[in-house]
Amino acid sequence: MAVCTGNICRSPAMERLLAQTFSAEPEVTVISAGTYAHVGEDMQPQMKRRIADYGSDVNDFVAEQATVEMIEGSELILAATQVHLDDMLAEVPAAGERSFTLPQFGRLLQHLSADEAAEVADPSTPVIDRLAALVPMVAQARREQTQPGEEDEVVDPYMLPESVFDESFRQIREPIEALSRTLKLGN
Repeated sequence: MAVCTGNICRSPAMERLLAQTFSAEPEVTVISAGTYAHVGEDMQPQMKRRIADYGSDVNDFVAEQATVEMIEGSELILAATQVHLDDMLAEVPAAGERSFTLPQFGRLLQHLSADEAAEVADPSTPVIDRLAALVPMVAQARREQTQPGEEDEVVDPYMLPESVFDESFRQIREPIEALSRTLKLGN
């Protein structure tokens, strides 16, 4: 599950890039929602253009409000900021071990041991199982690392200049590419 505020800029980009990453894995379902969603709206044209230029699908997007059921049903929650995580964890505290900001998740992938990295890259194991094994490894790496900082958040580009959309998209793209490399998905 990908989460931001309005579900019209950051989380749609996260959702669509993750969906592209896992496109060959029908058992992996990617959704997005907002903590204060612009329910029923399409994603912002500036972000939509960047997603399309990256080669991801931009069709049929509709913003949704995050619900307790979505949070409880998600095996991995990736949010744009710590505030989004705090909002969701206030509703479902048990989701803490599987909830991260996207940049934090990408950063923590670098702290996997060689054995852990080999386990989640093993092509003989289904991707869904490798992803499920990866989440507690990253949670353990988080416990061993320093607290999240500004570098662990995705800037909100809503109603800001194109350069902010560029930065926001980069902050989304890079951790997702790191995840793809870690799982050896070949995207």
